[in-house]
Amino acid sequence: MLAKALDWMFPSKCALCGIVGCPSICDACRDGFRRLDRSINLATTPLDYRVAIFHHELRAAQAVRRLKYSRVTSLASPLADFVKGAYDELGLDEVDAVVPVPIHWTRRTLRGFNQSELLSRALPAEKVHPELLLRTRRTRPQVGLDRSKRQINLLGAFRASDQVAGRSILLVDDVTTSGFTAEHCAQALKDKGASRVGLLTLTGEI
Repeated sequence: MLAKALDWMFPSKCALCGIVGCPSICDACRDGFRRLDRSINLATTPLDYRVAIFHHELRAAQAVRRLKYSRVTSLASPLADFVKGAYDELGLDEVDAVVPVPIHWTRRTLRGFNQSELLSRALPAEKVHPELLLRTRRTRPQVGLDRSKRQINLLGAFRASDQVAGRSILLVDDVTTSGFTAEHCAQALKDKGASRVGLLTLTGEI
């Protein structure tokens, strides 16, 4: 009875278009997620490859913004399912460890969560190890910075654990544009001996 009362008082609705009585992402909004080429894109070292599931536009971009900046955590589960689907389809389960791209502790305190960890929660729990990579200093948001400032902004921002030595690592993040954040993460991991580092993001411009 309590559950029915709560459903009546707080009916479910799409977190993107607001239609009441729908799941967190309704079918119409889901159709607005445009797939990227699912083939693995080879990149220069230190990042060995990167894959984005959707174009960073329209409903997919809205979902990223609403989860990260508006704290609409009802989006976390369906978006994590997208990440799990790509992880399975592309055979990425062969990696030794999954590492959500970390945010600084001050930003996590303000936001209440790391969106990359939420996107990783449908992946096998024994594979997900956020403790293997830390963000050691707070940086300016990359949005609005030019290419050279983005590079400088991230210098020395990440530190990896010695436990990554000899292991293949998959980074998970919400969006990639320039790829600089992932490359700096990959460099920190390879400095500690990681054998291979790839990136899987929900959206991207690659």
